Amino acid sequence: SLAAVLAAIYGLKQIAQDGLELLPALSIAAAAALAAVFVQRQRTLADPMIDLGLFRFRAFSASLAAYGLSIAVVFGAFVFILQYLQLVVGLSPLKAGLWMVPSGLAFIAGGVLTPALVRRVRPGLVMAGGLAISTVGFGALAVVDASSGVALVVVALVVFSIGLTPMITLATDLIVGCAPRERAGAASAISETGAEFGGALGIAVLGSIGVAVYRGRLEDAVPSAASPEQAVIARDTLGGATEVAAQLPGAAGPELLDTARDAFIQGMQVTAVTGAVVLAGLTVLTGVLLRQVPSRGDASAHEPAPGPCAAAAVSELQ
Repeated sequence: SLAAVLAAIYGLKQIAQDGLELLPALSIAAAAALAAVFVQRQRTLADPMIDLGLFRFRAFSASLAAYGLSIAVVFGAFVFILQYLQLVVGLSPLKAGLWMVPSGLAFIAGGVLTPALVRRVRPGLVMAGGLAISTVGFGALAVVDASSGVALVVVALVVFSIGLTPMITLATDLIVGCAPRERAGAASAISETGAEFGGALGIAVLGSIGVAVYRGRLEDAVPSAASPEQAVIARDTLGGATEVAAQLPGAAGPELLDTARDAFIQGMQVTAVTGAVVLAGLTVLTGVLLRQVPSRGDASAHEPAPGPCAAAAVSELQ
């Protein structure tokens, strides 16, 4: 499974760097083959690492997919946001970190509000509503440009952070609660694995999309004053372009820096739009597939509360 993940991520990153070539295509094909072998083996083991039988439960599969993809979107976005604050706006690492504090407070606020909401509203609707709010936040991030400064980025961060909190808060609870009790440990492990895989996938896929846009925009835009080696460094990352710009004479340096920043922002905007589309799809997914999961308030006050979607799992088993 590790070999499959690494091969897939390597192929994606190489395609973003060099375009579609034979080696990365073979790497992705090998990843698919390894994943197929892994899945087939899990099906034949008496005690598999990943209990594929859990995916028969619709609520389990929907919760896990929404959780992993939400984490992927967040990780992919933060790759660009921190670079924007430091390399475009010009903040120091300390100041950039401090401007991230409001999003952390938004996560805390959302974490406090979510348990109260799910006592009255079905978890699927709470998650769908939060994802809809996050979609708006990513929409705001998609219109950030070189003149936006810090304010719009911080607002977008706060909006999508507070919107993602119900998903992050409820996901593991739902995933474990949707599984039969004797499989709760396996369900919890799959939940953690899904989150880790989602983070890696978000950096690989969304990061590669943004980098591909950046490199495509800068392909023929490096000033002639730059040497071939400097041109390669400038096309690689915005940080590299910033270093090269400081070494170029006259107006070539500022010209390269402006072009590189515009290219980076375009990549960030495309990534934000992609994230918004994914979150919009997850809004529909959770709203439809998790609509039958009962709220906490539906449990009897005289009996221990079952898992949040144990009833849905029992219904599917029947």
